[in-house]
Amino acid sequence: MNAKEQQMMFKEMGVKIFYIGKSLDDPHRATVIFQGPENVLYDIFRNPETKPIVEASGHIYTGTKITRWIS
Repeated sequence: MNAKEQQMMFKEMGVKIFYIGKSLDDPHRATVIFQGPENVLYDIFRNPETKPIVEASGHIYTGTKITRWIS
């Protein structure tokens, strides 16, 4: 999440990382909260065509829970 390439991509998309927390029980699990335009990241994570790009960043889809919230 903190790689320069990802940070540039997020900035171009208008997305900010609001929170990153690692699990105490499993170092391979984390909670990440993004803030940005509606559905931008949701569409990226749900699109089968972008899955290889997301996985190349180190994301593991197994166990991923994606939710959307609005204020």
